[in-house]
Amino acid sequence: MAKEKRFAFTGKNAVELQTFEPGVPGENEVAVRTVMSMISPGTEGIVFRRAFTAGNHWDNWVKYPFIPGYSAAGYVEAIGPGVTKVKVGDRVITRGSHATLSIVPVHQCHRIPEGISFENSLWFAFAKITAMGAHVAKYKLGDSVAVVGAGLIGQFSARWAYASGTAKVIVIDPVADRLRFFRNAGNFITIAKPVGEEVYAELTDLCGGRLPDVVVESTGSASVFQSALKAVGKFGKLVLMTDTGTPEEQRLCGEVITRGLTIVGAHDPQDTPEWNEDIIAPLFFQMCLDRRIVVDGMVTHRFRPDHPEEIYRICCEERNQIMGMIVNWENF
Repeated sequence: MAKEKRFAFTGKNAVELQTFEPGVPGENEVAVRTVMSMISPGTEGIVFRRAFTAGNHWDNWVKYPFIPGYSAAGYVEAIGPGVTKVKVGDRVITRGSHATLSIVPVHQCHRIPEGISFENSLWFAFAKITAMGAHVAKYKLGDSVAVVGAGLIGQFSARWAYASGTAKVIVIDPVADRLRFFRNAGNFITIAKPVGEEVYAELTDLCGGRLPDVVVESTGSASVFQSALKAVGKFGKLVLMTDTGTPEEQRLCGEVITRGLTIVGAHDPQDTPEWNEDIIAPLFFQMCLDRRIVVDGMVTHRFRPDHPEEIYRICCEERNQIMGMIVNWENF
């Protein structure tokens, strides 16, 4: 195969557009010609800035060159032995990197149905991650839910909760501009404040005199963890959806004992035979087609791949103004 191009982090705050030789797909692998990929501002921003403590699992994971990205859409260009799930020419969404071509395991490659654009298909990675949180939340009809943080993980955590038949979904973020992406997505309640005493009182009023049954913490901020715990009602549950770079700074609070709270974590690789990418992908796409999950208007930035250093500058320095960041690789 010809030389291809990809983004590579070569050190702290350093990114290059790198030439590489992808090889050919092996057994149960698929080569996909990328049309577009989506930046994950949270994960990629932490990795790019190396904003984590030395010696923790982030530090063990991030080795240079580090190849970022886990949401890429395009056309199947070649398949390896044993692949029957897709064929050459299929439109697919993958967990591929930011590159002109990615070779991925077939279980991370999913056909994009008619009616779903390449751009909208890119949300699948975030939908899949947050579907793991919805699964462990075990939402019941009529639950009240608060989502702390309106970044991409918070956006899709809230959408899964809303699609699950909960009575109220309240999204809390001090950056009002992030909350605007819920205006046309359903009957969400938004609070443009940091989590604290004033918000606890507001949540109690909204939930009929009690705090929410389930709180989803999606900020990745160690300091927010304790505040989110205090927002959970008696015998309620905190779902920890994001992984801080400084876990040693997270602290429990007395409410864990006095209110009998449950804390449960969810993460992307927690697939099981009962709940995995192959199950979540068609469910998510069908919910988008049925308008039970609405993703319209969430892309704020579109780039060509020529200047990755500018893409990551915006990713890290303009977090409050960004949501969907798409890199267009077509004909590059």
